[in-house]
Amino acid sequence: MAADRGPVTSPLAGRRVLIVDDERSIAAAAARRLERDGAICVTAHSGTEGLERLAAEPFDLVVTDSEMPGASGLDLLAAAGALPDGPAVIVMAPGSGGAVEALGRGADGYVMKPLDPELLAHEASVAAELRTLRATAAAAPAIAAGSVLTVLGEMVNASERADPFRAGFSARTARLAGAFGQALGLDAERLVLAARVHDLGMLAVPSTELHSESAMARPAQHLIRVHPTLGARWIERLGADRMVVAAVAAHQERFDGNGYPGGLAGGDIPPLARALGTAAAIAAMCAPRPWRARREPASVLDELRAGRDTQFGPAEVDAALDVLRRVPTLLA
Repeated sequence: MAADRGPVTSPLAGRRVLIVDDERSIAAAAARRLERDGAICVTAHSGTEGLERLAAEPFDLVVTDSEMPGASGLDLLAAAGALPDGPAVIVMAPGSGGAVEALGRGADGYVMKPLDPELLAHEASVAAELRTLRATAAAAPAIAAGSVLTVLGEMVNASERADPFRAGFSARTARLAGAFGQALGLDAERLVLAARVHDLGMLAVPSTELHSESAMARPAQHLIRVHPTLGARWIERLGADRMVVAAVAAHQERFDGNGYPGGLAGGDIPPLARALGTAAAIAAMCAPRPWRARREPASVLDELRAGRDTQFGPAEVDAALDVLRRVPTLLA
Protein backbone atom coordinates (compact mmCIF):
# COMPACT_ATOMS: atom_id res chain seq x y z
CA MET A 1 0.00 0.00 0.00
CA ALA A 2 1.36 3.43 -0.91
CA ALA A 3 2.43 5.63 1.99
CA ASP A 4 0.53 8.82 2.78
CA ARG A 5 3.03 11.54 1.81
CA GLY A 6 0.84 14.58 2.48
CA PRO A 7 2.44 15.88 5.70
CA VAL A 8 5.94 14.95 4.49
CA THR A 9 5.71 17.08 1.35
CA SER A 10 3.99 20.04 3.00
CA PRO A 11 6.13 23.12 3.69
CA LEU A 12 4.60 23.04 7.19
CA ALA A 13 5.98 19.61 8.08
CA GLY A 14 7.99 19.86 11.29
CA ARG A 15 7.46 23.64 11.59
CA ARG A 16 6.76 25.05 15.03
CA VAL A 17 3.67 27.26 14.89
CA LEU A 18 2.33 29.55 17.63
CA ILE A 19 -1.41 30.16 17.28
CA VAL A 20 -2.80 33.03 19.37
CA ASP A 21 -6.52 33.73 19.66
CA ASP A 22 -8.70 34.56 22.65
CA GLU A 23 -11.43 32.40 21.13
CA ARG A 24 -10.31 28.91 22.06
CA SER A 25 -12.44 27.23 19.41
CA ILE A 26 -10.74 29.23 16.64
CA ALA A 27 -7.26 28.51 17.99
CA ALA A 28 -8.11 24.80 18.22
CA ALA A 29 -9.54 24.69 14.68
CA ALA A 30 -6.45 26.42 13.27
CA ALA A 31 -4.16 24.02 15.13
CA ARG A 32 -6.05 20.95 13.93
CA ARG A 33 -5.80 22.04 10.29
CA LEU A 34 -2.10 22.93 10.37
CA GLU A 35 -1.25 19.76 12.27
CA ARG A 36 -2.77 17.78 9.38
CA ASP A 37 0.10 19.17 7.30
CA GLY A 38 2.67 18.15 9.88
CA ALA A 39 3.02 21.40 11.83
CA ILE A 40 3.82 21.31 15.55
CA CYS A 41 1.30 23.74 17.03
CA VAL A 42 1.26 25.56 20.35
CA THR A 43 -1.81 27.62 21.26
CA ALA A 44 -2.13 30.71 23.43
CA HIS A 45 -5.38 32.43 24.36
CA SER A 46 -4.40 36.04 24.92
CA GLY A 47 -1.92 38.44 23.40
CA THR A 48 -0.01 38.57 26.67
CA GLU A 49 0.30 34.77 26.79
CA GLY A 50 1.39 34.80 23.15
CA LEU A 51 4.16 37.30 23.89
CA GLU A 52 5.35 35.13 26.78
CA ARG A 53 5.43 32.03 24.56
CA LEU A 54 7.25 33.92 21.81
CA ALA A 55 9.90 35.11 24.27
CA ALA A 56 10.37 31.66 25.81
CA GLU A 57 10.81 29.40 22.77
CA PRO A 58 11.54 29.59 19.03
CA PHE A 59 8.80 29.39 16.39
CA ASP A 60 8.85 29.28 12.60
CA LEU A 61 5.42 30.83 12.22
CA VAL A 62 2.99 32.87 14.34
CA VAL A 63 -0.71 32.93 13.49
CA THR A 64 -2.41 35.59 15.59
CA ASP A 65 -5.76 37.29 15.96
CA SER A 66 -5.50 41.02 15.31
CA GLU A 67 -7.74 42.14 18.16
CA MET A 68 -7.48 40.65 21.67
CA PRO A 69 -7.75 41.98 25.20
CA GLY A 70 -4.41 43.28 26.43
CA ALA A 71 -1.65 42.81 23.86
CA SER A 72 -2.88 42.78 20.25
CA GLY A 73 -1.83 40.86 17.18
CA LEU A 74 0.11 43.95 16.05
CA ASP A 75 2.07 43.79 19.33
CA LEU A 76 2.94 40.17 18.54
CA LEU A 77 3.92 41.18 15.00
CA ALA A 78 6.28 43.84 16.37
CA ALA A 79 7.78 41.41 18.89
CA ALA A 80 8.36 38.78 16.20
CA GLY A 81 10.02 41.35 13.96
CA ALA A 82 12.41 42.35 16.74
CA LEU A 83 13.79 38.81 17.10
CA PRO A 84 17.12 38.09 15.36
CA ASP A 85 15.67 35.09 13.51
CA GLY A 86 12.02 35.94 13.86
CA PRO A 87 9.13 33.80 12.67
CA ALA A 88 6.87 34.58 9.76
CA VAL A 89 3.60 36.13 10.92
CA ILE A 90 0.06 35.70 9.61
CA VAL A 91 -2.64 37.93 11.08
CA MET A 92 -6.28 36.86 11.37
CA ALA A 93 -8.50 39.93 11.07
CA PRO A 94 -12.29 40.41 11.22
CA GLY A 95 -12.20 43.24 8.69
CA SER A 96 -10.13 44.36 5.72
CA GLY A 97 -8.90 47.50 7.50
CA GLY A 98 -7.07 45.55 10.18
CA ALA A 99 -5.63 43.14 7.65
CA VAL A 100 -4.25 45.89 5.43
CA GLU A 101 -2.74 47.64 8.47
CA ALA A 102 -1.03 44.38 9.45
CA LEU A 103 0.47 44.03 5.98
CA GLY A 104 1.67 47.62 6.17
CA ARG A 105 3.48 46.82 9.40
CA GLY A 106 5.28 43.84 7.96
CA ALA A 107 2.97 40.82 8.28
CA ASP A 108 3.73 38.02 5.82
CA GLY A 109 0.04 37.39 5.15
CA TYR A 110 -3.44 37.52 6.56
CA VAL A 111 -6.70 35.62 6.58
CA MET A 112 -10.13 37.05 7.21
CA LYS A 113 -12.51 35.99 9.92
CA PRO A 114 -14.70 33.97 10.12
CA LEU A 115 -11.74 31.63 9.74
CA ASP A 116 -11.43 29.40 6.69
CA PRO A 117 -8.97 26.68 7.83
CA GLU A 118 -8.10 25.71 4.24
CA LEU A 119 -7.19 29.29 3.35
CA LEU A 120 -5.13 29.51 6.53
CA ALA A 121 -3.24 26.34 5.54
CA HIS A 122 -2.49 27.87 2.12
CA GLU A 123 -1.25 31.13 3.62
CA ALA A 124 0.81 29.29 6.23
CA SER A 125 2.50 27.15 3.57
CA VAL A 126 3.48 30.21 1.53
CA ALA A 127 4.80 31.99 4.62
CA ALA A 128 6.80 28.91 5.67
CA GLU A 129 8.44 28.60 2.25
CA LEU A 130 9.33 32.30 2.21
CA ARG A 131 10.90 32.04 5.67
CA THR A 132 13.04 29.12 4.46
CA LEU A 133 14.19 31.20 1.50
CA ARG A 134 14.98 34.13 3.80
CA ALA A 135 17.17 31.84 5.88
CA THR A 136 18.94 30.66 2.71
CA ALA A 137 19.61 34.24 1.66
CA ALA A 138 20.93 35.14 5.12
CA ALA A 139 23.27 32.13 5.14
CA ALA A 140 24.83 32.95 1.76
CA PRO A 141 24.18 36.62 1.01
CA ALA A 142 26.84 36.90 -1.66
CA ILE A 143 25.24 34.35 -3.95
CA ALA A 144 21.78 33.62 -2.68
CA ALA A 145 19.59 36.54 -3.78
CA GLY A 146 19.51 35.74 -7.50
CA SER A 147 19.09 32.00 -7.02
CA VAL A 148 16.45 32.50 -4.32
CA LEU A 149 14.44 34.77 -6.63
CA THR A 150 14.73 32.10 -9.32
CA VAL A 151 13.22 29.61 -6.88
CA LEU A 152 10.46 32.10 -6.09
CA GLY A 153 9.81 32.45 -9.80
CA GLU A 154 9.33 28.70 -9.99
CA MET A 155 6.90 28.89 -7.06
CA VAL A 156 4.89 31.52 -8.93
CA ASN A 157 4.95 29.43 -12.12
CA ALA A 158 3.77 26.37 -10.21
CA SER A 159 0.86 28.26 -8.67
CA GLU A 160 -0.09 29.63 -12.08
CA ARG A 161 -0.04 26.19 -13.69
CA ALA A 162 -2.83 25.17 -11.32
CA ASP A 163 -4.97 28.08 -12.59
CA PRO A 164 -6.34 27.77 -16.14
CA PHE A 165 -6.66 31.56 -16.41
CA ARG A 166 -3.13 32.40 -15.25
CA ALA A 167 -1.05 29.49 -16.53
CA GLY A 168 2.19 30.81 -18.02
CA PHE A 169 1.39 34.45 -17.20
CA SER A 170 4.65 35.35 -15.45
CA ALA A 171 6.76 33.47 -18.01
CA ARG A 172 5.02 35.36 -20.84
CA THR A 173 5.53 38.64 -18.97
CA ALA A 174 9.23 37.84 -18.59
CA ARG A 175 9.63 37.17 -22.33
CA LEU A 176 7.94 40.44 -23.21
CA ALA A 177 9.81 42.39 -20.55
CA GLY A 178 13.19 41.11 -21.75
CA ALA A 179 12.46 42.20 -25.30
CA PHE A 180 11.10 45.60 -24.23
CA GLY A 181 14.03 46.16 -21.89
CA GLN A 182 16.54 45.75 -24.70
CA ALA A 183 14.58 48.12 -26.93
CA LEU A 184 14.43 50.73 -24.15
CA GLY A 185 18.10 50.39 -23.23
CA LEU A 186 17.28 49.05 -19.77
CA ASP A 187 18.95 46.27 -17.80
CA ALA A 188 17.08 43.38 -19.42
CA GLU A 189 18.46 40.81 -16.97
CA ARG A 190 17.11 42.69 -13.95
CA LEU A 191 13.84 43.28 -15.77
CA VAL A 192 13.33 39.59 -16.56
CA LEU A 193 14.07 38.66 -12.95
CA ALA A 194 11.55 41.22 -11.72
CA ALA A 195 8.99 39.92 -14.21
CA ARG A 196 9.33 36.34 -12.97
CA VAL A 197 8.43 37.36 -9.42
CA HIS A 198 6.33 40.49 -10.01
CA ASP A 199 3.08 38.77 -9.04
CA LEU A 200 4.47 36.95 -6.01
CA GLY A 201 2.10 38.91 -3.77
CA MET A 202 -0.85 37.39 -5.65
CA LEU A 203 -0.17 34.14 -3.78
CA ALA A 204 -2.05 35.81 -0.91
CA VAL A 205 -5.24 36.18 -2.99
CA PRO A 206 -7.67 33.22 -2.79
CA SER A 207 -7.94 31.54 -6.19
CA THR A 208 -11.73 31.38 -5.79
CA GLU A 209 -11.80 35.18 -5.93
CA LEU A 210 -9.57 35.31 -8.99
CA HIS A 211 -11.92 32.95 -10.82
CA SER A 212 -15.12 34.78 -9.91
CA GLU A 213 -17.12 36.31 -12.74
CA SER A 214 -18.95 38.59 -10.29
CA ALA A 215 -17.62 41.52 -8.30
CA MET A 216 -14.66 40.57 -6.12
CA ALA A 217 -15.20 40.61 -2.36
CA ARG A 218 -13.81 43.68 -0.58
CA PRO A 219 -11.03 41.81 1.29
CA ALA A 220 -9.79 40.34 -1.99
CA GLN A 221 -9.92 43.79 -3.61
CA HIS A 222 -7.65 45.09 -0.86
CA LEU A 223 -5.26 42.18 -1.37
CA ILE A 224 -5.10 42.92 -5.09
CA ARG A 225 -4.22 46.54 -4.36
CA VAL A 226 -1.46 45.67 -1.87
CA HIS A 227 -0.02 42.67 -3.73
CA PRO A 228 2.80 44.73 -5.33
CA THR A 229 3.85 45.99 -1.89
CA LEU A 230 3.60 42.53 -0.37
CA GLY A 231 5.66 40.92 -3.13
CA ALA A 232 8.26 43.69 -3.01
CA ARG A 233 8.60 43.31 0.76
CA TRP A 234 9.09 39.56 0.45
CA ILE A 235 11.85 39.82 -2.13
CA GLU A 236 13.51 42.73 -0.30
CA ARG A 237 13.79 40.55 2.79
CA LEU A 238 15.47 37.96 0.60
CA GLY A 239 18.18 40.41 -0.44
CA ALA A 240 16.85 41.33 -3.88
CA ASP A 241 18.49 44.18 -5.77
CA ARG A 242 16.81 47.51 -4.96
CA MET A 243 15.98 48.14 -8.65
CA VAL A 244 14.18 44.79 -8.84
CA VAL A 245 12.33 45.56 -5.60
CA ALA A 246 11.26 48.96 -6.94
CA ALA A 247 10.06 47.44 -10.22
CA VAL A 248 7.91 44.87 -8.40
CA ALA A 249 6.55 47.50 -5.98
CA ALA A 250 5.47 49.89 -8.77
CA HIS A 251 4.45 47.59 -11.62
CA GLN A 252 0.75 48.46 -11.19
CA GLU A 253 1.27 52.22 -11.28
CA ARG A 254 -0.10 54.09 -14.31
CA PHE A 255 1.55 56.85 -16.30
CA ASP A 256 -1.40 59.18 -15.54
CA GLY A 257 -1.13 58.59 -11.78
CA ASN A 258 -4.31 56.50 -11.46
CA GLY A 259 -2.58 53.25 -10.62
CA TYR A 260 -1.73 51.63 -7.30
CA PRO A 261 -0.48 51.22 -4.63
CA GLY A 262 1.20 54.66 -4.53
CA GLY A 263 -0.51 56.70 -7.25
CA LEU A 264 2.84 57.51 -8.87
CA ALA A 265 2.83 59.23 -12.27
CA GLY A 266 5.11 59.75 -15.25
CA GLY A 267 8.80 59.94 -14.44
CA ASP A 268 8.17 59.20 -10.76
CA ILE A 269 7.56 55.58 -11.77
CA PRO A 270 10.91 53.75 -12.04
CA PRO A 271 11.80 52.92 -15.67
CA LEU A 272 11.97 49.18 -14.95
CA ALA A 273 8.50 49.35 -13.40
CA ARG A 274 7.06 51.19 -16.42
CA ALA A 275 8.45 48.54 -18.77
CA LEU A 276 7.34 45.72 -16.48
CA GLY A 277 3.82 47.13 -16.15
CA THR A 278 3.53 47.38 -19.94
CA ALA A 279 4.72 43.79 -20.40
CA ALA A 280 2.38 42.48 -17.68
CA ALA A 281 -0.63 44.27 -19.19
CA ILE A 282 0.07 42.82 -22.63
CA ALA A 283 0.60 39.34 -21.17
CA ALA A 284 -2.75 39.63 -19.39
CA MET A 285 -4.52 40.68 -22.60
CA CYS A 286 -3.11 37.62 -24.38
CA ALA A 287 -4.71 35.24 -21.87
CA PRO A 288 -8.36 34.42 -21.23
CA ARG A 289 -10.08 35.57 -18.05
CA PRO A 290 -13.27 34.26 -16.43
CA TRP A 291 -15.18 37.25 -17.83
CA ARG A 292 -13.66 37.40 -21.35
CA ALA A 293 -11.82 35.44 -24.02
CA ARG A 294 -8.18 36.15 -24.88
CA ARG A 295 -7.69 39.19 -27.08
CA GLU A 296 -6.54 38.83 -30.66
CA PRO A 297 -3.16 40.38 -31.53
CA ALA A 298 -4.68 43.30 -33.42
CA SER A 299 -6.90 44.11 -30.44
CA VAL A 300 -3.89 44.00 -28.10
CA LEU A 301 -2.02 46.51 -30.28
CA ASP A 302 -5.10 48.77 -30.42
CA GLU A 303 -5.38 48.64 -26.63
CA LEU A 304 -1.71 49.49 -26.30
CA ARG A 305 -2.07 52.54 -28.54
CA ALA A 306 -5.21 53.65 -26.70
CA GLY A 307 -3.35 53.48 -23.37
CA ARG A 308 -0.55 55.83 -24.47
CA ASP A 309 -0.02 58.64 -21.92
CA THR A 310 -2.68 57.18 -19.62
CA GLN A 311 -1.91 53.61 -18.58
CA PHE A 312 1.42 53.45 -20.40
CA GLY A 313 4.29 55.85 -21.01
CA PRO A 314 4.90 56.96 -24.59
CA ALA A 315 8.42 55.50 -24.72
CA GLU A 316 7.14 52.14 -23.48
CA VAL A 317 4.32 52.11 -26.06
CA ASP A 318 6.70 52.96 -28.91
CA ALA A 319 9.17 50.28 -27.84
CA ALA A 320 6.46 47.66 -27.40
CA LEU A 321 4.86 48.39 -30.79
CA ASP A 322 8.24 48.20 -32.49
CA VAL A 323 9.15 44.90 -30.82
CA LEU A 324 5.76 43.32 -31.46
CA ARG A 325 5.86 44.31 -35.14
CA ARG A 326 9.26 42.63 -35.47
CA VAL A 327 8.43 39.60 -33.28
CA PRO A 328 4.66 39.00 -33.53
CA THR A 329 5.05 35.54 -31.97
CA LEU A 330 5.44 37.25 -28.58
CA LEU A 331 1.66 37.71 -28.69
CA ALA A 332 0.99 34.02 -29.29
